[in-house]
Amino acid sequence: MNYVRLKRRADFGQVFKRGRTYGDRYLVLFVLHPGPAPNTRVGFTTQRSVGTAVKRNRVRRRLRALYSAYADAVDGCGDLIFVGKKSMIDAPWDQLQRSIARVLRQAGCLK
Repeated sequence: MNYVRLKRRADFGQVFKRGRTYGDRYLVLFVLHPGPAPNTRVGFTTQRSVGTAVKRNRVRRRLRALYSAYADAVDGCGDLIFVGKKSMIDAPWDQLQRSIARVLRQAGCLK
């Protein structure tokens, strides 16, 4: 499924400022429940502490691939931002899949 991406800095700022936070050892999810826009928009980011640009890009690619597996199951959750942690770099794929499912469930975003 195609999903709408959050791209503007102002949109990221609103979700970080007013959204709720859910997380575990691999990732953090910021959720701003629906306001005027009923569709789900998604953003992916990392912190500089993850490492070099190559490592940060790898974490973001992994986040996008993980979310694409669950995109059809996410229903009207508003704006989502996934923040990858340093531990994602070397984590096994099956642990990351369990992690993203757990965090989405905590946030009440899975159907």
